[in-house]
Amino acid sequence: MVKRPKKKAPKATARKKGGGGARLYAAILAGGIGSRFWPLSRETTPKQLLKVMGDESLLKSTIHRLEPLVPSERVLIVTNERQAEIIRLHLSYEGKSFSPGYIIEPMGRNTAPAIALAAFEIAAKDPDAIMAVLPADHVIKDGKVFRESMKAAAEAAEAGH
Repeated sequence: MVKRPKKKAPKATARKKGGGGARLYAAILAGGIGSRFWPLSRETTPKQLLKVMGDESLLKSTIHRLEPLVPSERVLIVTNERQAEIIRLHLSYEGKSFSPGYIIEPMGRNTAPAIALAAFEIAAKDPDAIMAVLPADHVIKDGKVFRESMKAAAEAAEAGH
């Protein structure tokens, strides 16, 4: 048996402050078909595109909740190939266009693989990134409290916690 010298565990080091969320990315999970919402939700109108509460879809509400904390160039929507084009069209509305990035799942395998795929993609772009994972179909009424909580969590992560 070969005895190897013990390696010291790396020390947790604080990240350089980047101006409050400078490295914060959002991965929005939008690949589900929403079978529990049937007959409202169908393959061409997945649950995240439904207006469940208020005047905008669940996906648009999720995106707007992030503003101004996460700029559009650091928002990635994780979805399947069938829904990607539907979502792109859905986000080009009223003369406004929101252009997030897209991560296309090679095949649907539920939440954990979708998060892993997003983590790999974001780490390849920015190894020091902080990733927030958000389902596209949650209803959160108080966006201000949500952003304050998300900012505090990002700052804690940035400090190495």
